[in-house]
Amino acid sequence: TRRKIYITNVISKLMALKSMTFTLPNTEKKSVYVEQMFNKIAQKYDLFNDIITFGMHRKWKRFVAQQTDLHYKQNCLDLCCGTGDIAREVFRQYPSSEVTGLDFSEEMLNLAESKTPSEINVNYLQGDAMNIPFQDAEFNAVTIGYGMRNVQDIGQFLREIIRVLKPEGVLVTLDVGKVPIPILAELNHFYFFHIVPLVGKLLIPGEIIFKYLPESSLKYPNQESLKNLMIQTGFQKVEFHNFVFGASTVHVAYKPAKN
Repeated sequence: TRRKIYITNVISKLMALKSMTFTLPNTEKKSVYVEQMFNKIAQKYDLFNDIITFGMHRKWKRFVAQQTDLHYKQNCLDLCCGTGDIAREVFRQYPSSEVTGLDFSEEMLNLAESKTPSEINVNYLQGDAMNIPFQDAEFNAVTIGYGMRNVQDIGQFLREIIRVLKPEGVLVTLDVGKVPIPILAELNHFYFFHIVPLVGKLLIPGEIIFKYLPESSLKYPNQESLKNLMIQTGFQKVEFHNFVFGASTVHVAYKPAKN
């Protein structure tokens, strides 16, 4: 039957993906690799996220924006802003705020600007999140959506973030997490390592970044480890919020007040 043929074809594609080998770029080459790959997939990136999260990433990003709790005329830096989802959402929830989106991908920034209506006041800037082009203590909030996993050195990245945050400023980051329940962890692993690359391959044939995305999660710290790393960096009142049993997670951390 047609259904059997279809299922057989899907299984064949999954097995072909499973047999593919992928080597993560080393620290020195990672930033260049990620920039090039995100430039290539920029046009389909939002559609890709909508499909693989069943649209839930938009709800999670609204939650990220809410956690900034910006007051009148306070400001937010959205690092690795991509197409600007979180930056725009921060402004929608806090329309008196000043929002800056920073990304090193020119194509992503072009899309972010094209998706930002005139009533949404976000300033987009091309730059390196590992060397943030702002002075110390400039921002009340820093947000990140699926960007921390792609940086060369998470510890150094966190030190840069705490540097540009004002005292009592907040860091809110959304990324993949580890599912603690074994059977659900196995299901999540299968989905992330086989279904997600297949979706990417069907959207943009030949782009290996869709294999990179799940592979990059293997060395990414789990929720508690990232929380501890944030505390070691100097953040306080660190907590995390799990979604889909921990497959996605939001960390919230504060820079201490001045002594």
